[in-house]
Amino acid sequence: MKGRLTIFTFALLLLPLAGLYLSGAEWSNLMATFPAEDQSAGATLRTSIMLLIYVLIINHTVKRLTKNDPLDTQRRFFIELSIASALTGWLLSYLNIFAASWTAPQDHPWLVQVLLYTPLFALLAPAVLVTSALFGAFPGRIKPFDCRPPLPATASTIMARILLPLALLGLMSGAAWPAQLFWLLWISPLLLLTSLQLLSHERAILAQPGDRGRVICAALSGIAVGNLAVISYQSNASLDINLPNMLIAQSGLALFGLLCLQLGDVLDQPDKSLIQDKP
Repeated sequence: MKGRLTIFTFALLLLPLAGLYLSGAEWSNLMATFPAEDQSAGATLRTSIMLLIYVLIINHTVKRLTKNDPLDTQRRFFIELSIASALTGWLLSYLNIFAASWTAPQDHPWLVQVLLYTPLFALLAPAVLVTSALFGAFPGRIKPFDCRPPLPATASTIMARILLPLALLGLMSGAAWPAQLFWLLWISPLLLLTSLQLLSHERAILAQPGDRGRVICAALSGIAVGNLAVISYQSNASLDINLPNMLIAQSGLALFGLLCLQLGDVLDQPDKSLIQDKP
């Protein structure tokens, strides 16, 4: 697990820089300046508190529906997930320096920003997975999507050998030509993490029976949690989404939900997954 997460982290840090270097661009070209504002601290704190309350409410609802308390029965998992979520949030913010898919003007030193945004990022993946657990509490809604055998080992290896080069290429080319390939840059983290799981013969999304239902739940959860966080932040401070249309923005949130699901599978054992496979 630690090896996969280490490779994932360093790939996201180094490959975009390599792509930027190969394209002939300079780091200073990315550091565009935006008018600073003094409302971002309050907006970040309010959004973090809102997400915390949301997680507690959804977790209580899941407990009432299933008699299972995810935050209690999987406490260690959620602590590890929060740490990984915070790291992933900062990695995605780093990728946004290359893609500029959103802008949030800041007037705080970097240390203050770390203290402000780390709790917010740490809540995102837990919020997505407890929301997925809520959707999974209604098995009749997703059962029609779960009738599929697992991927054979040979097919998993072949898929990994396809996804891994595509992910590495996407991290480089998406950073080099963000105007045309920003979408490939944002898909690459999920492709990379999935391919590492497949190569390690661990659980990867769409490679296990029942994963179609889990994928749908996670994608919908990413959209729900992402919109909730964005609306909360935008109601208190400036946050501009620099994407061609709303459909692409919502697809990006669904992609984030899938990344959270795959991240949870990296941290968790297959037989202890938050959303159990339905027979």
